[in-house]
Amino acid sequence: MDKKQKIILTMLELVVEQGVHATPMSQVAKEANVAVGTIYHYFDNKNQIIEEIYSMICQDFGVVLMANLPEDNYKKQCETMWLNLYNYFVGNPLAFKFMEFVGVPPIISTEIRLKNIKYFSNIRDFILSGILKKELRNVDLRLIMQMTFGSVVSVARLKFKEELPMNQKQIKDAMRMTWDSIKYVEY
Repeated sequence: MDKKQKIILTMLELVVEQGVHATPMSQVAKEANVAVGTIYHYFDNKNQIIEEIYSMICQDFGVVLMANLPEDNYKKQCETMWLNLYNYFVGNPLAFKFMEFVGVPPIISTEIRLKNIKYFSNIRDFILSGILKKELRNVDLRLIMQMTFGSVVSVARLKFKEELPMNQKQIKDAMRMTWDSIKYVEY
């Protein structure tokens, strides 16, 4: 791992554990085993490191969600995306906690959030195609994304807080309830 990566990982670990404002650059340097000047060689300030972490996680989301989608069954594709994100969060608890507690306003500005939307364009296109094919409800795109991915966040939270073990049945139940909330229904 090079110095820049070490700085990023150390900042991720510390801000998740302590919060952004309770994490001084001197501590990041000490924990990363680099000089404070080395941090400023790569980054202008703490916010720039936080923004880079946010961008890296957004990139991951864009790739992970669309991985290994089945060919022709839209519902199965949605379930796979849901499960991909759940497994990503469970396998990367620091990323989950970062997005929960750090990757939100006012820490992450609207400008930075909008700059990273490009990583979600394939997901947006997938959902829009589902609306056009009458696989998904014809409602606001943001609402469908929130209903879908918000449920993943809620289920991951239940697991991390040990409120539910999230066994296979519970995961299938959560996916089914999510699907039922977004699937196309004739009115």
